[in-house]
Amino acid sequence: MREPPLQYVLDLPHRPALGGEDFWISECHAEVMAWLDAWPKWPASGVVVAGPPRAGKTHIARMFAQMSGAAVVSAAALGDVGARLPSHGARALVVEDIDRNPPEEALFHLFNRAREAGTSLLFTSRTLPPVIPLSLADWRSRLLTCPVAEIGRPDDRLMAVVLAKLFHDRQLVVGEAEIAFLLTHMERAIASAEATVAEADRRALALKRRVTVALLKETLDSL
Repeated sequence: MREPPLQYVLDLPHRPALGGEDFWISECHAEVMAWLDAWPKWPASGVVVAGPPRAGKTHIARMFAQMSGAAVVSAAALGDVGARLPSHGARALVVEDIDRNPPEEALFHLFNRAREAGTSLLFTSRTLPPVIPLSLADWRSRLLTCPVAEIGRPDDRLMAVVLAKLFHDRQLVVGEAEIAFLLTHMERAIASAEATVAEADRRALALKRRVTVALLKETLDSL
């Protein structure tokens, strides 16, 4: 089977993420990448990277970990581990998913220890800090001192890259017409792209058809 024509969309700059994967950078990542490039000269103890599911927060967290030597921990799993963080001499620490019911007191004490030690904190969250439901006022006050780097809505170029890569990974042959159709008819979200390509693959196999604009229209109608 011949390779799908990827060249016309794979024109975005990229940076390696932990594990050797490529992370494609577009305008929606500009704010976040500016903060990563500014480290370690951050004006605050921590920065919150906020964005919807599948927006690239994990890639960004691991890129930062690779460049800073930071450990990566889940906020929900802090518990007693939080009392031992940040490690002595650590320049940075990544704490993921601070919006998913983490132990707030552990985060509060972690923030204070990191500030005293001069350790930079990079937090990730699906929502902006002011709308995260928090019960501990001290932790809320600390969190709201952190600048927010928000991942914007994916633009056409990024969505085209993602779609082409998803089709390519499934060995599905598509061209410019199919990509262009999805860009104008599909929800502008990475998660939607993944669901659409997976369903198109399933439908093409079940019906023994090629992935065409007609099949993609049926796919979107079924989702």
